[in-house]
Amino acid sequence: MTNTTPTVLHLLPTIHFIQVTGADAKKFLNAQLSQDITSKKATLAAWHDAKGRVLALLHTFPHDDGWLLMMHGDNPDTLIQKLKLFVLRDEVEICDVSSKWFGALLPSKTEQRLEGPSKTLGQTSENIIKKGTALTFTASPHATYLVAPKDKQHSIESEFEVSTDLRGEIVEIQMGLINISSALSQRFTPHMLNLDKLGALSFDKGCYPGQEVIARVQHRGNLKRRIFRFSGVLSDTPSIGSVLIDLTGAPVGEVVRSARANSQRVELLAIIKIDAAKKHLELAEEPQKRLTREPLPWETV
Repeated sequence: MTNTTPTVLHLLPTIHFIQVTGADAKKFLNAQLSQDITSKKATLAAWHDAKGRVLALLHTFPHDDGWLLMMHGDNPDTLIQKLKLFVLRDEVEICDVSSKWFGALLPSKTEQRLEGPSKTLGQTSENIIKKGTALTFTASPHATYLVAPKDKQHSIESEFEVSTDLRGEIVEIQMGLINISSALSQRFTPHMLNLDKLGALSFDKGCYPGQEVIARVQHRGNLKRRIFRFSGVLSDTPSIGSVLIDLTGAPVGEVVRSARANSQRVELLAIIKIDAAKKHLELAEEPQKRLTREPLPWETV
């Protein structure tokens, strides 16, 4: 019997979209972002300040005559105004198009269907598969992003089983991906956020803001904190900044993303001291409830 179980579509209401167009758009993005931007590939990249602290985390991909930046964070207007300060004489236009696009996650090992159950996505370019104005790209062995115009959202959703929970948030946590909210912007270096593990950093491209600091950390290998993934049976979903402690009560790190997986279990990402990663850790808000360290795609516990 053919398995007719529908593919689940996990909506991502927390992401935003920025459009970059103009004759110098590619040159501008390559000068600002931490990874090479090509005309055929969806790429994870970060934007840093001069001290190498992460200002924004973006999936970039070509669209029409320019680029779409899928922003993992809040307040795109603030980011746009900061980016415009670096345009100078470049022929570049930057605008918020979040009202025109939506994003979602699909399991990678499924058939991605759009605009009819018998039609698969068509044109393939590098890691992007396009069908009309919609596209998908694989971000990990377990997840594929779908990006499409909002005026197509109803027809696309009709081809899937749409999740009404926070499963999309959980999948991104399992990928080790955080949202750079206003509360987190300019606080962490990319290595602390595992952007070197996520493929968001280039060490052989031209200069970009913070590159010298980032390269120094890469080559000296003196990193003391990183993101680790945990789960726990918790009464409350911890907020950003919630403190993790060891058995002595000493603080070892803080939560940077969390979501409730079910009525009991919470999944979270926390930046902690590397030498504390294998210790018994708890949340200061809920002591006596041990957190379980979970694997990220590039590691084993």
